[in-house]
Amino acid sequence: MADTSNVPRRRAHISRETAFAIADITPLSGGTANYVFRLHLLTPYHGRETLVFKHAKPYIKDSQGIAFTLDRQVYEVEALRRVRAWLPADSVVTVPEVHLFDEEAHAIIMDDTGPGSINLKAFMQQGGPSLTMAKNIGESIGLFLGRLHKWGQGNKELCGAVRGNTQAKALAGWAYYGRLKDTLTGAADVPFLSDPPLGVSESDLTVIDRLVEETTRSILQVESSFVMGDFWPGNLMVQLDEAGELKQIYVLDWEITREGLTGIEVGQFAAEIHLLRRCNAELCKDTASLVLEHFLKEYKRAAEPDSEVARRAIVQWGTHMAILGARVQWGDKELSRAIVLEGVRILVDGYQGKLEESFVAPLL
Repeated sequence: MADTSNVPRRRAHISRETAFAIADITPLSGGTANYVFRLHLLTPYHGRETLVFKHAKPYIKDSQGIAFTLDRQVYEVEALRRVRAWLPADSVVTVPEVHLFDEEAHAIIMDDTGPGSINLKAFMQQGGPSLTMAKNIGESIGLFLGRLHKWGQGNKELCGAVRGNTQAKALAGWAYYGRLKDTLTGAADVPFLSDPPLGVSESDLTVIDRLVEETTRSILQVESSFVMGDFWPGNLMVQLDEAGELKQIYVLDWEITREGLTGIEVGQFAAEIHLLRRCNAELCKDTASLVLEHFLKEYKRAAEPDSEVARRAIVQWGTHMAILGARVQWGDKELSRAIVLEGVRILVDGYQGKLEESFVAPLL
């Protein structure tokens, strides 16, 4: 029997008297903030035999010492409904439809991407896509994100709907830039970075101090620019058809959607794909490179970014490598330290405006 202890005790939504009556319920892995379950329905709902039940607590599920406002579900549902209504019906990249939101019970029932779906990071690590599919994935994601950012730029109604999600801004700033200096100097609790010390130069640390202050301030103050908030391959679910071809990509987990810096969102996704080709070269170096190449190409075409977006993207790219290279096991100690130091070089050079020879040159 599945552990359903974190499903709200008032289970009116999934009782036998509702359209969501269940035959079974199973917990889903993945995700750090919420408790998520698959509902196996007694009777198909709009042709669907399963749905997803998402329940929030006033903290992050995997880090219960970190408070996380329950209002996050309000912003997630608002974003999902608006984005789904805006997307073209034939878009390869889409979002789940929300079928029920009970704000009092902190419960959402939404589309299930299906037992056969897999997140993009795992799909790449397993050597899943062909070269042709990798190109298609990159193009589809770049087109989606570019159009999303262009649609959200200056969109008063859309930005106003997520403006109150101020904790999301604070978390976004702290998760990367608030921890950057301590990570590089050994003050953070990442033992393998301090034994021996990384040896980041004083001149680089001076630049990092400046960029941390400026970027954090910009993250907190930005207005009239809409972002998904956590755009990385782990939140993108790949769905294949019966022939094994790409059918759909679902973008999940919109809790920290907000007014944000679009370049940071580009840099986060790009850094993750770069890390895949850097650390899983045998299985996905070529496919990851194709995803990245066509992601940047299509993003540029759809969003028409300026050089400031490119600068934000490359700084986030390097910062992501430094922060997540230290906290996600991409390989052995030597590889992890090399990733962090590579990230330092990328972020410092990018912040100082060396864009033409950087990874984000295709955006210029």
